[in-house]
Amino acid sequence: MTKDLQAARTCLAQQAGLRITELACCQDHRSFRTAATGQPDGAVLVVSLIRSGCLVLRSGDREDLVDPTTGFLLRCGDDAAVARPARAPDLSTVLQFHQDVHGECPGAAASRVLPVDARLDLAHRRLVAACRAGAEPFEVAERANRLVAGLTCAVREPARAATAVAHRRLAHRACAALIDGPPNLGLEELGRQLGCSPFHLSRVFRAVTGRTLTGYRNQLRVRAVVEELDGGRPLRELAAKHGFADQAHLTRVFRQYAGELPKVVRATLRRADSPAGTEQESSTP
Repeated sequence: MTKDLQAARTCLAQQAGLRITELACCQDHRSFRTAATGQPDGAVLVVSLIRSGCLVLRSGDREDLVDPTTGFLLRCGDDAAVARPARAPDLSTVLQFHQDVHGECPGAAASRVLPVDARLDLAHRRLVAACRAGAEPFEVAERANRLVAGLTCAVREPARAATAVAHRRLAHRACAALIDGPPNLGLEELGRQLGCSPFHLSRVFRAVTGRTLTGYRNQLRVRAVVEELDGGRPLRELAAKHGFADQAHLTRVFRQYAGELPKVVRATLRRADSPAGTEQESSTP
């Protein structure tokens, strides 16, 4: 924490290629001081989203007001400073990436301050809530990348036919990698396997399939658990085998995607497999 900014930082999530920090500043000052991004070694892109309060960002010879309806992006080496014109404390979420996804979006590189609509604001707050709830790193990483995708890709050029084909192939390769890969495969590692950034992968997969990588991965894991439910293996062992944090996490995700508790499904499958159950079903008109 730099002395002149009097900012309190709370780490919400940290994993390979990504760090998410809550930054609270209680000091009002109208003179410009170095932007409090807290950029760690290796971080090349910083995205800051204001949850309350406001600040003025100076980058080069331009000054912009940043409030809860906007966000700003800084890349490694950017000369930026902030001033705080309001007395009310400000609270922001800072996302630090080790890959410069900023340059992957047409038109984004020309702007430091970008609009945040109600949909993106809700996605931002859901990301914070997921971090606080201890969500899996894969989910946190995808939420963060989708948030930046929405922030920087509000306007896109129509994809060419060759690009559309390449995107479909990438989505298909991602599906195969998640099916074949270990259950604890991370989003950044998945991107490395496929030769692209997590940001690009998340954006393309959602555009092609209409669902998120996290949702697809969870569906695969729930189906794998169902496949083994009629055996005698305890749920805690199935949770560990299929990459869930614990039995409670397995139960929560299972109910979300299957609509029932795993123990209820297990009992149903066992009844269906029993001879009595077979006879009862066959005698039903």
